Amino acid sequence: MKILFLSHYDNLYGAGRALLNLVLGLKKSAVHTPVVVLPAEGEFTSILKANGIGYHIHGLTQWEAIYREPLSFAVKKIKRTAAIKTELDSLYGIFKDEAIDLIHSNTGVIGHGAMLSEMLRCRHVWHIREFADLHYGMKFFYPKEQVRKYHEKADRLIAISDAVADYLKERYPGAEITRIYDGIDTGDAVIKKERKDGVFRFVCAGYLFKAKRQLDVIEAAKILADEGRKFELVFAGEGDRDYTALLKRKTKEKGLDGLIAFPGFVGNMRELLAESDAGIIASVYEGFGLVTVEYMNAGLPVIGRRSGATPEIVEDGVTGLLYDDVNALAAAMRKLMEDKAAAEKMGRAGYERAAGFSVKKNTEEIIKLYESMVNEG
Repeated sequence: MKILFLSHYDNLYGAGRALLNLVLGLKKSAVHTPVVVLPAEGEFTSILKANGIGYHIHGLTQWEAIYREPLSFAVKKIKRTAAIKTELDSLYGIFKDEAIDLIHSNTGVIGHGAMLSEMLRCRHVWHIREFADLHYGMKFFYPKEQVRKYHEKADRLIAISDAVADYLKERYPGAEITRIYDGIDTGDAVIKKERKDGVFRFVCAGYLFKAKRQLDVIEAAKILADEGRKFELVFAGEGDRDYTALLKRKTKEKGLDGLIAFPGFVGNMRELLAESDAGIIASVYEGFGLVTVEYMNAGLPVIGRRSGATPEIVEDGVTGLLYDDVNALAAAMRKLMEDKAAAEKMGRAGYERAAGFSVKKNTEEIIKLYESMVNEG
């Protein structure tokens, strides 16, 4: 099969890395031919080039946006629906003679795949990775019935967790939904590096955005700092400019400059995790949490919010600790700092559990899904 992958971002955060892993896996299988649409050249396209994978640079406008007030949303709706129509005509012109068998949309916040599959008369698989309205407060530019029709007409919706699958079933009861967890390259074990200073280091990795609730982590850090505790907290990632500025400002206002670091995007996460003692995932509605599994694969206990898919991955008291509010987050951080033996035990259990979330398993399940669809005719 020739499979056209559509992505509206070219970064290598969770969803982007999951897509890249899948495409590389398909290339290795030598059975299916992947072609990728990305908005810009960069590290993603460099890896595609190095592996002989075809791609096109083309913008894809989101078909939903954060809803703040009616007037600005109405203006966005006019501009963006016009942009989407133009983009669809352009994509059709590029691929109408390419014999595309299947379109695989990498996220739910773009609807091009649903519309383009009708134009190209091919199958459509839709990878839904987020709780768009719950997590980001997003609203569609198109009528609800039209959105529901597109989701229910897709040959398959892939949900990256049971939590996302339940979310989709409630909204699109007529849709065909398959849950397939994302996977990471488990590779060799991350070798723990003993740090001479002995200071306990927490790492909170991922895109800096309000819904990711990094501000809660700073509040919890303040509680611990006021108790006179010594630790480090590293926010590994870039993100929304205003929110990033807010996080840095709050860090300074609370006198936490010496305890909290913002190194930006970290290319070598294995090295950072090897020098860390625990990972934090603070999102309110995390669709899966690739970084959560990466923490576990590095042998780190995970502190995660009891929300979204995090409780599916983190076993409370076994591979980490779940929390519900800032005080409980501070308590979980305190517990791991005070009981390093328990933290290490959780880390070992997490490492064993992470083996079940591999790129190999993820790719095999998706290829099996593709082939079952072909066999169904």
